[in-house]
Amino acid sequence: MSQPKLPKDCNASHYQTLSLNLKYYRNRLRMTQAQVASLADISVKYLSLIESASFQNPPSLEVIFDLARALGIEPFQLFKEL
Repeated sequence: MSQPKLPKDCNASHYQTLSLNLKYYRNRLRMTQAQVASLADISVKYLSLIESASFQNPPSLEVIFDLARALGIEPFQLFKEL
């Protein structure tokens, strides 16, 4: 089985947008990280890492889809600059 790919520097702006948008939509709903993490079935620590864009293992599409569902938005909205 292959290892997950590390984030590339050329994609850093996309990861930053993802991080900012996650926090924006979560705060807009007045939800805690614990609430969103529970709904998305991930750990609070992992959500915190994604929101801070300081992760070595990029979130999978399944995690992105689950986060979007937890926030009541479409997945593309996590990558579209606000």
